Amino acid sequence: AMIFGLMANGETKISGDVHPALAFVVLIGAITWLTMVEGGQGSLVGLAPVNGDLFKDSHPKTYMSTKLVHSGDNLDRYLLGRQFMVVLTVFSVNMAAAPNAGATLWGLPDVVISIFLGSGLAMILLTCMVGQLN
Repeated sequence: AMIFGLMANGETKISGDVHPALAFVVLIGAITWLTMVEGGQGSLVGLAPVNGDLFKDSHPKTYMSTKLVHSGDNLDRYLLGRQFMVVLTVFSVNMAAAPNAGATLWGLPDVVISIFLGSGLAMILLTCMVGQLN
């Protein structure tokens, strides 16, 4: 709620410079993309030791994609490229939702602002729990 409150009040980079609606769209889009990137990585790495014949008939698209990814060093190349995608996505999340310096919200005490917004704890919780662990 704190992050969305900041965006609604124009206290983030994108919401302050452009419009809060764009900040909401960028944040939701980037978090959604991050969940897909993280889920794809977990699936591809997790299926590496599994015999493809077990799911060849029941999941033909999965079989075809894992056959391609698990040949040669394609998985390593995918993981390296994925890291760059995660950096770009988290950068987008921060541009949309990270508080500007000196941001205030709802008249909260300075200690609460310092702990959750100043230290980045609110952004860490949002990005990790929603974007990466979802």
